[in-house]
Amino acid sequence: MEATAALVTALERGDVAAAGSVYTEDAKLLAPPRELIQGRAAIEAYWTAGVALGLSAVTFESRLLERVGGRVVEIGRYGVSVEVERATKVDEHGTYLVLHRQVVDGSWQRALDVFDPDEPVGSSHDPEGGEKNEGT
Repeated sequence: MEATAALVTALERGDVAAAGSVYTEDAKLLAPPRELIQGRAAIEAYWTAGVALGLSAVTFESRLLERVGGRVVEIGRYGVSVEVERATKVDEHGTYLVLHRQVVDGSWQRALDVFDPDEPVGSSHDPEGGEKNEGT
């Protein structure tokens, strides 16, 4: 969907206003470890914090795009890269779900985003097998 491609482009440029414009005014975003984020302004603030932390790349690989009534459901895989420090890069991968809604001008906007990471937030992979939770 165009809204997904526009979100990727905007975030890679660090343009959070453009990123926010792909969402409906009443959009909702659920991304761990946060609670539900509601409204375009709050979602822009979320992406602003991500860019400030070093968000450097976002990818979406759509695996299902299905029209459901007047909406479109998109499900796929996502990847996010954050450069915490010059030599440290944190990658997160997981599954995403988006509910797109067509607005008055005929364009499609993101009305609901859900990001579900492969590994729980705050955990890291143990090279000897299994998971190791930080702080334990």
